[in-house]
Amino acid sequence: MDHGTTTLSLVLVAAAAAAAAALSSSSSSPTGHGVSLLQGGRANNGTAGTISCWPHERDALLEFKRGITSDPAEILTSWQPGEHQDCCRWRGIRCSIKNSHVISVHLRNVGANDAINWDAGDTALVGQISPSLLSLQHLKHLDLSLNQLEGPTSLFPEFLCSLNSLRYLNLSSIPFNGRLPPQLGNLTKLRHLDLSERFFLGNGMNSLYSTDISWLTHLPSLQYLDMGSLNLSMALDWAYAVSKMSSLRVLDLSSCMLASANQSLPHLNLTRVERLDLSENDFQHPIASCWFWNLTGLRYLGLGGTRLYGQFHHGAFGGMTSLEVLDLSVSDGSNDPYITDGGLDIMTANLTNLCNLKILVFSSSNFGGTVTELFNQLPQCSPNKLQELHLDNNNFAGPIPNWIGRWDSLQILDLSNNIITGPLPSEIGMLNSLVTLDLSSNLIIGPVPSEISMLDNLTAL
Repeated sequence: MDHGTTTLSLVLVAAAAAAAAALSSSSSSPTGHGVSLLQGGRANNGTAGTISCWPHERDALLEFKRGITSDPAEILTSWQPGEHQDCCRWRGIRCSIKNSHVISVHLRNVGANDAINWDAGDTALVGQISPSLLSLQHLKHLDLSLNQLEGPTSLFPEFLCSLNSLRYLNLSSIPFNGRLPPQLGNLTKLRHLDLSERFFLGNGMNSLYSTDISWLTHLPSLQYLDMGSLNLSMALDWAYAVSKMSSLRVLDLSSCMLASANQSLPHLNLTRVERLDLSENDFQHPIASCWFWNLTGLRYLGLGGTRLYGQFHHGAFGGMTSLEVLDLSVSDGSNDPYITDGGLDIMTANLTNLCNLKILVFSSSNFGGTVTELFNQLPQCSPNKLQELHLDNNNFAGPIPNWIGRWDSLQILDLSNNIITGPLPSEIGMLNSLVTLDLSSNLIIGPVPSEISMLDNLTAL
């Protein structure tokens, strides 16, 4: 429901040409030598021994290193003291091709590609974030995510709010405690902000909190905002604040302990938002009253585990023709008292015109109705782009219709734990893209159609 690192590429020919030009005009270089653009610890200035690092910025980075008490992956091995050390060659550091100032510090935990399945202690930097970073006044990109850099106080480092050149800030899953400083609103050039706490939560509670996020309105260029798992239960203004962010494309406020999404918003400027994730917030009010139905540019809508209930209003999805992923699942549905409210009535959600829909998740709602009736509410477009249908743990009944073969792009079909009856239609063999088919815990009778043997990609049945 991806949270993200911007990759900056280097064209070798252009960098070499720029370095050669800098050799003839060294007025902007701190040492009178050529200027180079360096990334990931590799130099590209073509001159052995050339130093392009500003001394005070090198010293600031070394001071940052002194605040690191453990570096099991040896990320900072190349960071060595000495007047001939070029910090632009150090791992994780990138310098400007124009003036040699450090513009990027990228030290995201190297083992974080699969953050769910790795042991943070194996690769995480441990220690604290040094205020020496304030000397990097040209810094545009700072990524320290998924490291254990909370320091002895575990408080959010408020001094970072003075790095006014920042455009990208990722401090996700650093186990901070306490209040999120509203001074983050001073970073008016930010385009990407990730403060989520999905991992390293220790006691499993939302340990970083905010009571007022109105400071977000001071970030006019912000396109990506992820505050997942922060405690925003007291931020009653959250919907009003985000509704004014006209540049926003990604908004993730999942698991933020938000109480409702039915605010009356006189002005909704989220015209560019493509991804909205409000999952795992305990809303407990009718889904028809939510404020986000006018966000017609959405490609991803995550509402899983929100305990929204009732019928969808007429035409709820009528304008969301770009929607690709829709999550309406309910966490722990079999034991959730939410079910006593009747859950979501998906039969009132007309999805037939969602021709770009690829993934629908409607698990554990305990809602009933016939499979044919349900399938008639799903996209009927040709060609059809549906790739995943997760409809498990409900009370859908009746046989699977023989026209199921029209969804020939399906890769995952999960209808497990329903009360589906009758024999399987032979047309299921037309789903030649199918990888996973789960029909377990139903009342299906009769032989398995031989056409299933035609599903060459099927790996799980």
